[in-house]
Amino acid sequence: MREPRDYEHPLCAEIGGDFWFPEKDIEKRNSVDPTYAKSICKSCIHKTECAQWGIKNERFGIWGGLTEYERTLLRTKSKIRVKDWKSA
Repeated sequence: MREPRDYEHPLCAEIGGDFWFPEKDIEKRNSVDPTYAKSICKSCIHKTECAQWGIKNERFGIWGGLTEYERTLLRTKSKIRVKDWKSA
């Protein structure tokens, strides 16, 4: 499986990184709306491959249009084990 940095012309490379790694709003206790980032992923030719990468390798951010929460649900449902992550 290729790493996303090896993709040819991914749409996310044209957009700032803040959209892909939205920080939680501590006061509101929720995440920044990922709608814009997900709309970019929706049109990207690498969406499926990137989502698979994110499910198997990434704890934070939006990968292939999937948020951290959505990837966690898929991992649990599919019984996918991921590498050990140190607490952030």
